[in-house]
Amino acid sequence: MSVYVHFAHVTDVHISERGDSWGTLGDLGPRLLRECFARLNQIDDLDFVLITGDVLDLATSGELSLFMEALGTLRKPWHFVPGNHDGFIHESYPAAFRPAEALPIIDPRLADPPPEANRAYWSRTVKPGIQLIGLDSRIADDWAGEIGPAQLDWLRSELAAQAGSAVLIAIHHPTRLLGPHNRRPWWDKFILRNGEAVERLLDQHTNVRLVIAGHHHANHIAQCGARLHLTTAALSGYPCAYRTIRLASENGQWRVRIETHTVADGDTLELARARLLDSDTARRFDSGNPAAWVAFCAGRPSDRHFDGVVAG
Repeated sequence: MSVYVHFAHVTDVHISERGDSWGTLGDLGPRLLRECFARLNQIDDLDFVLITGDVLDLATSGELSLFMEALGTLRKPWHFVPGNHDGFIHESYPAAFRPAEALPIIDPRLADPPPEANRAYWSRTVKPGIQLIGLDSRIADDWAGEIGPAQLDWLRSELAAQAGSAVLIAIHHPTRLLGPHNRRPWWDKFILRNGEAVERLLDQHTNVRLVIAGHHHANHIAQCGARLHLTTAALSGYPCAYRTIRLASENGQWRVRIETHTVADGDTLELARARLLDSDTARRFDSGNPAAWVAFCAGRPSDRHFDGVVAG
């Protein structure tokens, strides 16, 4: 049976009441998101839009209202997995939504059971032969990520049940290192704490074709056996990226085509670059050369585009 799916990946909008968040244009997040959705609305054969969290920054009611207004302009089916910024338990953010409070407003499909951290996971058939599994990597009081034992057991059972389908995994925190810096303290929080355990489970299921993440604010593509690991940069952070992804079965093989687009005009892109260059994260990455972080977020050409066969 021939199978084809075409979808978009959007992540880390960081709509922000404080403007600058992690070097992003969080204050321009609503505008960038509306423009992104307007473009996606024009793609006739686009099956759905995947949003992998951190749509909010401080998780306030104002930020949530701005996101919901933008989401209301999207005319395509969409799926959502939460990020660590989409709800807080922290004394510094007394006005923030708790981890379970904003999610049912964003996506009523996540209302039951109450979507406490590490509980808002799901599995949906997006097209015949294509199963999309959404994981919840949130930890209630930290910006690191983990897949807890109960969710990992559920994933094990769900993967076994979907042996006849091509499986796509959506998660906020990447499961694999994007670079050697992820082995260092602080930087290790950009990667799933138990990513190796999740990877071992995925290795047992060669029908897992894509693992799609955000959180790191960088474009990255890596092939691991029968699957691709795809991390997309923040929509509101340089290079203001979103992706379109095509997956098709061809003569018993699976071909993947990934294209990266920027939603920003020239002036906005330059503003995004300047803000990222001046960020604490850029100085942490390389204090002598903050531009190295800007280049890392943009990704190499091989991190921005892919067109090839992943496995039979």
